[in-house]
Amino acid sequence: MDSGSKVFTVDLLERYAAKGHGVITCMAAGNDVMVLGTSKGWIIRHDFGLGDSYGIDLSGGRTGDQSIHRVFVDPGGSHCIATIVGDGGAETFYIHGKWNKPRVLSRLKGLVVNAVAWNRQQITEASTKEIILGTDNGQLYEMEVDEKDKREKYIKLLFELTELQEAFMGLQMETAIISTGIRYYVMAVTPRRLYTFTGIGSLEGVFGSYQDRAVRFMELPGENHNR
Repeated sequence: MDSGSKVFTVDLLERYAAKGHGVITCMAAGNDVMVLGTSKGWIIRHDFGLGDSYGIDLSGGRTGDQSIHRVFVDPGGSHCIATIVGDGGAETFYIHGKWNKPRVLSRLKGLVVNAVAWNRQQITEASTKEIILGTDNGQLYEMEVDEKDKREKYIKLLFELTELQEAFMGLQMETAIISTGIRYYVMAVTPRRLYTFTGIGSLEGVFGSYQDRAVRFMELPGENHNR
């Protein structure tokens, strides 16, 4: 390769991406769809396939600072989950690509969602199927939302860190269909550790077989960790 040639080029995609609703705090993308979260409680959805762009206010008229903490989009660009944090605490919303109005996930009220793992092999445009949410207080939840129901079908607590309480910062889920059912492999990272969960059956069954002391993990490199 010519050492002087450029591997990547940078082009300006959108000059005023936040559309005057504060500064950008987070971003997620999938299938030509990009969703931005702003410091004033807005999410801005850009659909570059359709050439469409619009904003949704998640602050709901609440006073004080309201900022989008994290926003997540599935690989197909249909499902969006966003957590807003403000003076009144945290709330998490679900927005389908066909909607212009968000739906609050009331059973997650007060929880700060840091990470989402999508079941890429099962998800459809109409349903998230089973997804995993990782929170700031070291909990993992399973949830499913159908577009037609406009609310969560269920939310289950799967796992909670007790030995070393840290925030879950990233999640990844992979599945494979085998002769005895569905095999799950889930990776979850905190600031100090990478955890792995694996099993066959359901997510509830897989995580139910683990106790905090028996979870497989590896220490991440970095500064000396105090326990």
